[in-house]
Amino acid sequence: MLTKLLKIIFRYFPNIKGLIWKKWYTYLGSKVISPELRFMNYGYYNDNFNPELSSIDEEERYPIHLYHYLCSKVKLSNLDLLEIGSGRGGGADYTLRTFQPKSVSAIDISNSAITLCREFYTQHNLDFLCASADNLPFKANSFDVVLNVESSHCYPSFDDFLKEVIRVLKPSSNFLFTDFRNSSELESMKESILSYFDIVFEEEITSNIICALDLMSKKRSQQIKSFLPNYLSHISASFAGVKGSELYESFKKNDLRYFLYVLRPK
Repeated sequence: MLTKLLKIIFRYFPNIKGLIWKKWYTYLGSKVISPELRFMNYGYYNDNFNPELSSIDEEERYPIHLYHYLCSKVKLSNLDLLEIGSGRGGGADYTLRTFQPKSVSAIDISNSAITLCREFYTQHNLDFLCASADNLPFKANSFDVVLNVESSHCYPSFDDFLKEVIRVLKPSSNFLFTDFRNSSELESMKESILSYFDIVFEEEITSNIICALDLMSKKRSQQIKSFLPNYLSHISASFAGVKGSELYESFKKNDLRYFLYVLRPK
């Protein structure tokens, strides 16, 4: 019942949607302080994609796959990169260590998440700031690459977000973007993208997401029991994409579809 109510709110009241997501991620940041939980995305699995990982990164293999697969599409070394919607910081940290950009700036709307990131990661060229995706605290033409992983579905205005990405990107730079949408929203998402960007690369990865969720469900169910109160177990399972949850079944039925893009400003 609660998830159905949230769907209605998210569809018809975008400003309330943004506030609810901010509250949720702030709650997680204040209650789940373990560095064991560094990623919250739904992962990526492909039989032919198997990057070598350290023993620490191995614990988060499939969420890391999503970052690695997307970031491997362009050259990042010695570039200034911005991640919008950095969550608990695992992606920004992994991208910096693996692809060696010159610097990574990472923003998230949750103060508690940013506090955790500053405690977990101390590299000199990795900065975390609390800010909104539609009001970035950076000058125009500041970054060579912008990265956005499974975050934009939370934003009140996708178009306002894209305008800010265009503003902070240097000319002829790359926007690496991956996220899911309801099937009914895909056309409008694509129209918004094409209003501001040329598509360099596009791929639907829904099946890869489902495979990753299958592989991660046992661990994520255990984390929910360990980290969160019982009364949040149902909604937390759906939020985490646990196998059999409403969100998981939405992917299986193709009600939700997941895409990956490399974009370049027009």
